[in-house]
Amino acid sequence: MTTTFGTYKRVLMLGIDGMGAFNRDTDTPNMDALFAEGATTYTALASKPTISAQCWTSMLTGATPEVHGLTNDDMHPIEGLPTIFSLIRAQYPDAELAAYTHWSPIALQIITPENVTAHDVGEDDGLIDRLLNYLDDHDPKMLFIQSDSVDGAGHTHGYGTEGHLSRISHVDGLLGKLVDKYKALGRFDDTLFIVTADHGGTPWGGHGEWSDGERLVFLGVAGKGVLHGEIGEVCMRDFPAIALHALGVKAPDFNPQGWAAQMPVGIFPDAGVENRADLYPMYQYSAPEVRTEPAAGDADYIGNFLDESTIAFRQNFEDGIEDVTGKCTVTTESGIVKRYEGGVIGKYGEFGNGTLRIDGLSYGKVCTFAFWYRTTADGRWMDLFNNTDGIHETFAIAPFGEYTGIYVKAPDGQHLHSLRIAPESYEQSAFNLWTHLMFEVDANRGVITAYMNFAKAGELTVTEGIDLSKHFAPTGMRMGADQYKKEQMCKIVDDVMIIDGPAPVEALKHYYHKA
Repeated sequence: MTTTFGTYKRVLMLGIDGMGAFNRDTDTPNMDALFAEGATTYTALASKPTISAQCWTSMLTGATPEVHGLTNDDMHPIEGLPTIFSLIRAQYPDAELAAYTHWSPIALQIITPENVTAHDVGEDDGLIDRLLNYLDDHDPKMLFIQSDSVDGAGHTHGYGTEGHLSRISHVDGLLGKLVDKYKALGRFDDTLFIVTADHGGTPWGGHGEWSDGERLVFLGVAGKGVLHGEIGEVCMRDFPAIALHALGVKAPDFNPQGWAAQMPVGIFPDAGVENRADLYPMYQYSAPEVRTEPAAGDADYIGNFLDESTIAFRQNFEDGIEDVTGKCTVTTESGIVKRYEGGVIGKYGEFGNGTLRIDGLSYGKVCTFAFWYRTTADGRWMDLFNNTDGIHETFAIAPFGEYTGIYVKAPDGQHLHSLRIAPESYEQSAFNLWTHLMFEVDANRGVITAYMNFAKAGELTVTEGIDLSKHFAPTGMRMGADQYKKEQMCKIVDDVMIIDGPAPVEALKHYYHKA
């Protein structure tokens, strides 16, 4: 039998964020044509949890999330863990390697610029246009592309809905442009094409758990020597083994605590692991127990613990980005806010790709900001609340990697006052934990009091006084990533409230079952 090991000059791998296996439910003529004689499956298994960072990193390192440890809000290069790019670079030191990704941490953190000679960041259509121009003068041996708009459509409209499916069809058209370019450049016959996704999602716009819609993804492989038919059992961390085989790069030895990729059967006639080491049984997964959002009449309903009339704004991420109280208008100023399964109560939100504006807030001389956030080792500052107008930053509340803080500028816009409170521990084990924070702002006394996990954690006196109409303006309040900062980052939050009045420490302590 003729070996297929190393018979390709190049690999093109397109990952469509959030597509799952939903491409089978919509028009994808370019995928259909590309894989008509190739190998496909609609039951490739995502990494778990079914969240982008965990999945993309597994796809590029061959390691499980337990090993690589990256999350959306904690992305960084991984020492000692090879990526598909570093392994190819070791064998082909002069090869052109490229990563064009919408989500910058993939190219800049997982892969790192040192391992690629080209990388770009941008929306799907613009990204592909720049990539097509790049290909005119460059011939990458390994090209990895991450498209993001399908995931955005899933979060916005629900996965498997018309809005989501139509976006898959649109990205299929972008794939067609890439295939046509490779044909025009005479590179098609010597290229292995891989198209897949990192995860899917649920009809209500979330993902992170283990339903079929979330965990099952499409995998298509096409090229000379590829078998025609169904790919055998395969999971996301196996994908690097396919590309390395095609390029003739020997993969590291299988190691559950490192490179755990295994070549699936059904792609190459001379390669494939029949007796797979099953790190994750195909359909066994014990999701963490999560309290669902209590409804009126339930014993755990929030109104049984807290006077609901005092809640000026609440966002629990259950049904989108709307204010649960109905008192405020919430609009998206940039990007989207993503929602996932598995929050403190029900779903949680991820800020970093979008900024929201809250209008219609109303509170008196004392107000409180209360929210859960998940601690992270990522040391980048990101505003969760602010009333920044792009010129004047008069206040901000920001979860930070090693501490959480609030800063306030005096009415003259010059004098900065800040309060920082540290998590309970700086040890790595303290990260990735849900932490509850409250900041009570008392304009009468000019005092801001911080509470962490329902205990007083600090106090700040603003000597010039606090002017709520300027510092904590009830109109134009912004929430999420500051739209004037260009660097993408993520912060995980849940059950965000602005309360008209003092911090209801004991009430919320009992509501969250922390008493």
